[in-house]
Amino acid sequence: MRKLFFTLALLFFVSALFSQTQDPSSKRILGNWYSNTIRTTKWVFTQDGKLYNYDKDIMKVMYKYSISNSCQNNSSDTSEFITLRDRDGDEYCFKINAVNENKNGVLSLTNMSNMQPLIFVNDVNLKIAQ
Repeated sequence: MRKLFFTLALLFFVSALFSQTQDPSSKRILGNWYSNTIRTTKWVFTQDGKLYNYDKDIMKVMYKYSISNSCQNNSSDTSEFITLRDRDGDEYCFKINAVNENKNGVLSLTNMSNMQPLIFVNDVNLKIAQ
């Protein structure tokens, strides 16, 4: 009986240790992200729900962003989307493919208007293949 109790306790501890959840996308996305193809293009996600778009260190536009399971005509229980809203109220929808998974420094999005993939890195010196 003691062995059974010990084994169950050990299994519970091991499963709890390995099932720790990763931070949600809304936390992992915060910070600076550089376009993988044009490193002078930078998106900065802030905690207050704003996205600043820079080109050559000059801010071009600011968006308000939100992350949810739906965006424009797209909806999924298993996927997340980013909705960007500019000051004119125009909305842009991106599917989140990955955000810094296993701390790899990569943000992968799909522009839902043209299905173009967008790859960003959180370190301007990080080299990844397209």
